[in-house]
Amino acid sequence: MSRITGVIVALATTAAVLSGSTSGAAPASTPAGDVPGVADLPREIERGVELVLADGDLLRVWASESYRTVRARRRDAATGAWAGPVVVLGEKRLYCGDVEARTANGAVALVAECDRGGYSDDQAPVASRALWSADTVSWVSYELEGEAYEEPGISPDGRRAVYPESAGYVTFGPEGFVRHRLETPGQEYTTTVTITDDALVSYLYGANVSRRRCALVALSRTGDTTPVRQDVDVDDACQDRSFANVDADTVVFGDFSDPASVAVISRPDAGSPWAVTRVAPASAPGLVRHEGRLYTEFLTAPDAPLVALGSRRGRKVRAQVYDPVAQAWGPATVAYESGVRCRWSDADPEDAPAVLVAVLSCHDENVALTTRDGLSWQALRMGPRPLGQSRDGRYVAVPGPTSTHVISPERGVVTLPGGVRGRCDVVVPDGPEAAVRLVATTGSRRWPVLLEHLSSTGTERLGRVGKPTPGRCSDADQSYGAPGSFDMISTRIDRGQVVRIVRRDGEWKARARTW
Repeated sequence: MSRITGVIVALATTAAVLSGSTSGAAPASTPAGDVPGVADLPREIERGVELVLADGDLLRVWASESYRTVRARRRDAATGAWAGPVVVLGEKRLYCGDVEARTANGAVALVAECDRGGYSDDQAPVASRALWSADTVSWVSYELEGEAYEEPGISPDGRRAVYPESAGYVTFGPEGFVRHRLETPGQEYTTTVTITDDALVSYLYGANVSRRRCALVALSRTGDTTPVRQDVDVDDACQDRSFANVDADTVVFGDFSDPASVAVISRPDAGSPWAVTRVAPASAPGLVRHEGRLYTEFLTAPDAPLVALGSRRGRKVRAQVYDPVAQAWGPATVAYESGVRCRWSDADPEDAPAVLVAVLSCHDENVALTTRDGLSWQALRMGPRPLGQSRDGRYVAVPGPTSTHVISPERGVVTLPGGVRGRCDVVVPDGPEAAVRLVATTGSRRWPVLLEHLSSTGTERLGRVGKPTPGRCSDADQSYGAPGSFDMISTRIDRGQVVRIVRRDGEWKARARTW
């Protein structure tokens, strides 16, 4: 079983494509990539989650760096002041590494993922604890059996909770904690469990229901009565996907890093059957699927539509925009047309940028494609170099041969005088209307050493990087998971450097570390 975070990432992984005209359209008012109800899920923090309570206060619950305690801290919505951290869980020889939680009506249900004697991120915990609190001050705890790390469920009134474990689930209510065994035939991968005010539990999971058919199975019952079974047809039910309950009557299912794959399964009330109320966009009608070098990819960003890009032969790239109201794809339009066959580039953005941008590789030429509405596209040629991103992912810089482009949610594309020509020259954005570039100079053997600031008023010299690495620079890529850092390769075997461009105390600096 795979762990889930209980938070939807609002951006699909992308690699992408390009075209021709500048878009002046305003961004969509409602992000098509957003999944209904997902905003109510906890926000993931390091080793824990952040919850919005009924009165607007924030509650952070997390496992300590030592793994020895689980702590909570509350912020008052009226004053903005944080109370001091308190220990929620701490037992001898118990080590906890993560937390999952749900809240309703001011109460909190929590699963602390724990092991005895030590904790490992790559192993399922087998000594987890179920916790519940009516006021985030006093907590009650119960040890779960076997592997238990899925998120708990909580009733709308907050008085009841349910906690999945390896052979069933544990409920909490006025009667205290009660263990319930449950047979789940054909179960594959993860599960989620919900509970109503009347203690009706629904246990949902993907299952092989026959040799040729997979379905989402919902087993519902009160107490230990024989469960009522319902099979719900949903794509990829038997794949390694994630579940998360939003509330007692709403569940999301899919790959949470890709909103195109996420479906919503819900019911209007506890007396109604579960049904797919939001189809996963990747399975929605009207989508034209492409295979091969330019297989269909999806991209989205906050306040932007969900867009599908692909090409059957790698020359004419087509785009489609998803309509979340109709739950269908719009007609395919040409986003970019190339004279040569193209493929997806590995120079695409890291993490989740706040703008729609993707990169296509056509021979030795990278082209960045950007749009604000999914209909009008602008192609920005950038040679063999990588994109540059701000640390918060809000801005993207595209290094062109004669000019530098900055893409932002507020301004779209802003073009600045001054580009880059060296194979290892790089740029990073400085807000929506400026950029910083690091370029090679005569005698630097293609290693970028000169740091400059670019704006509409011209170029300003900022400083230099130290002595270049031995050999000549042959290639540069953005460092994985580290916007503003670049990996650079030398022509000398097993030599290179990592360059980091950062702004500190209002000044831009560049530092190189040789390896």
